[in-house]
Parts: sequence; structure tokens; C-alpha cells
Amino acid sequence: MTFIARTGAIFNASVGGLLNMMPARTGLRSILSLSVFFVLFVFTFAEFEFLDGPPDGRVAWEFQKLNDEDLREQEANQRPFSEVKLNYKSPQQRYLEEAKTVTTSQFKNFKSTFNNIKPPRPPYNNSRIIDDPRASVQSAGIAKSAKIYRPYPEYNSEEWKRTHRGAFVPCVGPRGKPLDESLDDSVSVYVGVPENFPEPSFGSYEVIGVDGQLSYDRYTRYAAYGYGEDDPSTDWIRPSKVDWDSVNWGKLQQECVQVNAGRYNTTAASDSSGLSSWFGRRSRPTNLINPEAAPEKRTAILIRSYTDKQYSENDKQVLRSMVQELSLQSGGEYEVFLLVHVKDDGIPIDQEEAYEQVLRDHIPPEFWNMTILWNVPMVSKRYNKLDPAVLNVHQSQWLPIQHFVLEYPEFDFVWNWEIDTRYTGHMYEFTEAIASFGRKQPRRGLWERSERFYIPAIHGKYDTDFREFVAKKGGSGVWGRLGYEMQAEKLPAPKGPPPPVLLPENDNYQWGVGEDADFVGFLPIFNPYRTNWVLRDDVFGYLGTETPRRATIITHSRVSRRLVLAMDDENLNGRHVGSEMNPQTVALLHGYKAAYAPHPIWSDKPLAPKRMDRWFNSGVNGRSGSSLDSPFSWGREQRFRDLSWYYRCNVPGRLYWNLLGWEKDSTGGPNYEKKHGRVVLPSMFFHPIKDVSPDSDSMNYDLPV
Repeated sequence: MTFIARTGAIFNASVGGLLNMMPARTGLRSILSLSVFFVLFVFTFAEFEFLDGPPDGRVAWEFQKLNDEDLREQEANQRPFSEVKLNYKSPQQRYLEEAKTVTTSQFKNFKSTFNNIKPPRPPYNNSRIIDDPRASVQSAGIAKSAKIYRPYPEYNSEEWKRTHRGAFVPCVGPRGKPLDESLDDSVSVYVGVPENFPEPSFGSYEVIGVDGQLSYDRYTRYAAYGYGEDDPSTDWIRPSKVDWDSVNWGKLQQECVQVNAGRYNTTAASDSSGLSSWFGRRSRPTNLINPEAAPEKRTAILIRSYTDKQYSENDKQVLRSMVQELSLQSGGEYEVFLLVHVKDDGIPIDQEEAYEQVLRDHIPPEFWNMTILWNVPMVSKRYNKLDPAVLNVHQSQWLPIQHFVLEYPEFDFVWNWEIDTRYTGHMYEFTEAIASFGRKQPRRGLWERSERFYIPAIHGKYDTDFREFVAKKGGSGVWGRLGYEMQAEKLPAPKGPPPPVLLPENDNYQWGVGEDADFVGFLPIFNPYRTNWVLRDDVFGYLGTETPRRATIITHSRVSRRLVLAMDDENLNGRHVGSEMNPQTVALLHGYKAAYAPHPIWSDKPLAPKRMDRWFNSGVNGRSGSSLDSPFSWGREQRFRDLSWYYRCNVPGRLYWNLLGWEKDSTGGPNYEKKHGRVVLPSMFFHPIKDVSPDSDSMNYDLPV
């Protein structure tokens, strides 16, 4: 029996005996019971705060151990209490010391090159991979190995026609040809990945539904979009050149939607705003085949940018790839916009001449007709009850998204896309996989699964083992809408659907399956309460700092129209939370569906899975939040330094630069590739990617200690 258990037993027996000696109806007995409970409650939660220094007293240590696996292990090893206390180090001190034991960069020593690609184990089948007839005339082995990758549905198949409202009509691409006839507008892949490619520390391809057995190099990924047009080398399949300044991506997208209009709800945008006046968006369906069928849902990709940004060649190639792979190749299922913050509030962008001048001064010509300009006064004037202190781009990043959704009712979903992200795989495969992942998730336990980093080696299979793990650790959890009848005047009336049964235990993981997620993010949706995350109390209205809320670092996410409209309504009523809590908190309060998509995240210096779990799922019952020792707390974010996805981390600055043929820290570059072969990567999601040029300082991001 542990010390705390023995103490509790003695205390319980003593107090219990005293209470039993009192008459059942005496008020003293009730008062004493409540007093004892209150003292224990305050004492317990006070002790849980000792995370940065050694607690005084044995009882404090026992409470500390409830949330510190390392201290429990030391007791199990029969180390005396006095010795443990004398040598006490805070959890973060212990993490930093442990991290120093991993001195070798696994990506610096790994040859992620074409020469090391190993074919996938059978049985492997991906029907969307097709032979490239252009490869037959190539002399280089690497060029002969490239395959065309088209991860799209079987448009216009018999099954397609039975279940869709309109026929698929191929769209014209930047080379002036229908895209189903233009091999030069295709993305290519190599089947297989470099042998022994490092395993991700978090997430998996299988769970999110992406083919992790394909590799890309800079030519297969970006040649269709202008990469290497003047490159003299011959060991790649060279597409025809394009005068990119003469391409009009906005017009191509509009024409694409028009010829496919029968598939969609083509509700015209409102004419009430200057934003919509730049787009001629009305179209008449000519491709209807099943008029009674429901229209397909459409998604807007809003790529966040700003005036004065310098667009590198890589920036432009990535934007082109997103328009072509998401919008044009799909027949308008997606539409891509450049959402540009005009920093100078004094520029009258509601006037056509000023608007066009900003485009000329700050945006490459090919993107003018897909650009939407906004400034803070424009997107905030609707919200006269909001505290003026929050009307800035940092605390109110979602206001331009809300403005867009109000102006463009034809979109069912919106991606808030950070321009400094990169995805090395096929864009359509990724965005469809994320949407499908959210749709497949049952609501039971979803908030609890989503607040944990998913580590396959610890948690097992996502749809079985991980569910059971969370059910045991997380208790009943969040189930539908939060009810706060006593605070109705301070909280919104929930808009989400009520659960079909009273208790989650009575639902066999069925409720929510087939329902699109209203929010999908790319790091855990953690509870900031009791953490030391710097923005945890950025709450205006509601219940103040007692408001139930959730957060996700990095606002890059997919959100539903109904969630954004609920966020708009909250702001109209003067209620607001910070940008990285906003959609998640509104979803929590209203009973909408939110999920963290556990995409693969790599560490350059990984600890063992159990230790990664210790330091990243360091909250109560294996959560990532709800504790001062959360990795998102101030002074603990150093844990993300060597990962591939965070607001500051260093794996992207090596691998993406190497992929583009540039040397970083002794890997990549011309001499490296002459010796080892061309760098290739599987599908990887990177953030941040800034200043994409050979000599930029891309590997020295640091975080507070």
C-alpha cells in the first residue's frame, strides 16, 4: 500500500468513526462531511500545481506522483524518499536531459534517395497509378520509373452516373488542353519508398487513408507547374513550357465550375460586398444527368497571405499545383483562393481602382483573379459588440473566413490554409483523405481521442485498441451538447444535434459515422485549462476563464459552413475566444463534430515510443493538455523543436530543402546527389516552410525553454 493510500485509509477510518458516532440527523455531521470534502478538494488541487519545484512534505510528493510516472518508477525501484527529494528535477528538466541523450539526427544519416527505393510488399495495389507513355522514350532509369498518379474517383463510370446529379466534364488546364488529354499536366510518382525510411513518431498513413508507399522528387512533384523549365539535365520527363504570367487561374477555375455546374448547388454569391463583385460566378447547368439527386458539396481552399509577401518560384509552383490538382482536375469540387490581408487599413479596397492597384503591387499576375483582399475594418464592421481589443489579425484570424462564408454560400466547407505549409504528396489525395477521416469517425470518445497524440506503438489500432484505451482512461467524456442551463444568459443555445442515447456507453460507436466533421485539425485538440499555454485565457464574454474550451496549435484546418456561421453568431453577440481556440470551442459548446487527424509527424531525434508518450501525452490520464506539464505550456514547447509539424520546428527546413535539390547541414545538394542519387520523399506534411531559397536559415528554429 502506498503512503497516500495508507494515509487515506487512516484518515477515512478516523473521520468515518467520528461521523458514525454522531446522530444521523445532526447538522454537525453534514457540516463536518462537507468541510472534510472541501479541505481534501483544495488540498489535492493545490498539490497538483507543484510541477516546477520540489513539493514540501511527503503528502505533497504522493499527490505529485499521481501525475508523474518517473517518480512512481523511482519508488518502485526502492529508492528512499529522502534521496528522491534531494535530487528532484522538474519534468521539463528531466525531459531536456533525456533529449540530450539522443545526439544523432536520423535524417542526417539516412539516404532518402531514388537509389534506395524499395518496392512495397505484396499484395499492393493502387489502381490510380498508371504507366506514363512518355517514359518509353527516356534513357535514364529514374525517368523510366516514373508513373502518373491520378487519385480521383472513376468519373462518369456507370456507378458514378447512378449516384451523381451531373456528369463530370474535363476542364482546360494552363497548357490550353483538356486535362484528361494532357500528360504534361500530371503529377508523377515512384512506387515504393527508400528502404527503412524512419517511422513517424505520431500518426500513420493508414489511419488517415493516404498511400504511404509512393515517393516524389522535385521533378515528379513540380515539373508540371514550372519547376526546372530551364534545367539542362535530361534524366526526367520534361513537360512543355508555359508562359505563366499569361495564365489566369481564376478564370480557369470559373470556367471549370461552369461546365460542371450540373453537379453542384450553384447559388450565386451575394452582391452586397465588394468582394464578390470581382467574380462572375453565375452559371447555368448543361451537364445534368440526375436532376433529383442531391448536389455535390463544394470546398473552398483559402490560402492565407498578406501584402508585402515576396512570392518565391516555389511559392508559385505550390499555388499552381493546388489549383490544378484540387480544382481543375476534379471538375470544380474545390476552388482555390488567395486570401490576402492588406496590412494598411487606410487603403480603400472597397473601391475598384484601389483594389486593382493592390493586386498589381503585391500579387503575381497569374493569381490576380483568384485573390480576395481584406483588411481588419472590412471584416470586423459587422461585429459591433466585440471588444475592440480583439480586432486584430492575431486574435481574430477567423473574421475573414466568416466574411468569406457569408459572401459565398455555395461552399459547404472551407480550408484555412497557411501559406507556409507544404505537402510533398498529391493535394487531392490528401484533402479527400482528411475529409473522409472526419466523416468516418464516431462521435463517442472523439473529443477524448482527439486530445491525445496518437502513437501506434503505444495505442495500437486506431479504430479498436485506441478507442478502448480512451474509454478506460477518459471516462464518459463529452457527449453531445454541453448543458449549462444555470448560465443560459452567458452561453449560446446549442445548435448541434442531441445524442441518440442518454449515455455514450449505450452507443456502439455508431453515432456520427457518415457525418462530416465540422472541424479537423492537425495537432491534438487539447484542454488549455490548468496548462501554462500563453493564450489559454484569451476569452471574452461567456463564463470568462471558467468557459469550457479547447485549442489546437496552428490554425490550419478544415471547417464546415455551419460551424463558421455559429462562430459568426457568437461574435455578433459579443462572445469571442482566441484564434487557436475559436472553432474548437464553438464546436464544443454547440455539440458539433471535431477531430484531430493523426497525420504522420516525424521526429529527427525520437525517443522510444513510451517516452514520447510520456512527454507529449503528459496530462492527466494520458492527455496532451489539462496539466502544467502539457507540451503546449510555456517553457515546455522545446519538445517540438525536432518535429516535422509545429509553428516552429526544424525537420521541414532540412527535408524540403533537400527535396528541392539544395544542401542543408551536409545532406542534399548537387554533390550529395551525384554520390547517393536524387532525393525523394514520401507524402509528408510540413510546417513551417518560409523563405524558400537555397541559402535561407531554415534549420535554426528554437522554442522557449
